[in-house]
Order: sequence, then structure tokens, then C-alpha cells
Amino acid sequence: MNCSEYLVDFLIEQGVTDVFGYAGGYIVPFMDALYKRKDEITTHVCYHEQGCALAADGYARTTGKIGVYFTTSGPGAVNGLGGLADAWFDGFPIMGICGNVPTKEMKGFSGIRQNGFQEMDLVSMTRNITKYSVTANTSTGFVDIISRAYNMALLGRKGGVIIDFPLDIQQANIIGR
Repeated sequence: MNCSEYLVDFLIEQGVTDVFGYAGGYIVPFMDALYKRKDEITTHVCYHEQGCALAADGYARTTGKIGVYFTTSGPGAVNGLGGLADAWFDGFPIMGICGNVPTKEMKGFSGIRQNGFQEMDLVSMTRNITKYSVTANTSTGFVDIISRAYNMALLGRKGGVIIDFPLDIQQANIIGR
């Protein structure tokens, strides 16, 4: 089982029945995993990434459940920040899942950009408007990252969380399950 398939299984196990998303190259493995389970979880396609995050926020407000959205990398992920901020300020649980470039193309520990197409440091950008912001940069511990993100959105005062999900990790087999 790869990380994308695990994440979809996890969401279904938690009772998530609807997700809101915008297609893009760096989120395709996750979208494929959603498609395989389309009878159990409905994907609502939005016309803009901001609409995905705001739809997830509206869903959380009206149902009392966690709202889940996905976008592609870079500017696509950044377009969802308004919905995350809304959830943060008003205390509603949403989870953003944002595809990103493969880990080998991401910024290294030295801070030197590796020139990944549409690479963004999403964790730094969302740290002040989320309860938890993380890059899943290895399949080891992925299970814990997903569980923690989901629980953080719902614990205490509810709010948004975001998972930066690199393409190679979406396709990687789960390790440490």
C-alpha cells in the first residue's frame, strides 16, 4: 500500500465522506487513490484552489465534521491559504493536503533552492494560520503524521492543518505501519 492509498483509507476510517479538490500534476497519485474508492468518498472538483479550502471550511461549519481539501503544489497550495486562515480564526477543523515536487527537488537543509518546478516552502508559509503544518518527506512515520494532523485539527479549539505531500512520498510504500 502506498502513502496515497493509506491516506484515503485513513480518511474513510475516520468517517470522511466528502473531499474538495483541484487537479494538478503533483497531486495525481492521491487523486488516483480517491478514484479507486469513489463509492466510499466523494470528490467535489472545484474551479480554483481557494474554492477548495473555502468549501472544506464551509463543510466543517455546516456539518460539524472535518473538512478536507486537496490542491497541487506551489501557487495552487498558496491559493488555499484564505480557507486555512478562515478555519484558524473561526475555529473550524479542516485538513489541507497539498501535492509538492519530489523530495529530491525540494529546498535542502542548507536553504539553497533546488529549483523544483513550483516548489514552495508551504510549512513556513502556513505556520501562523494552522494548528499543525508538516511536510511528509519520508514514508517512514507517515502513519503518525496523518494521525497527528487529523487529531490536531479536532483537539481543543478546532482549526486547520496542512500536509505538504511530495509526489515521491505519495507513491512510496508505507514504512513503519
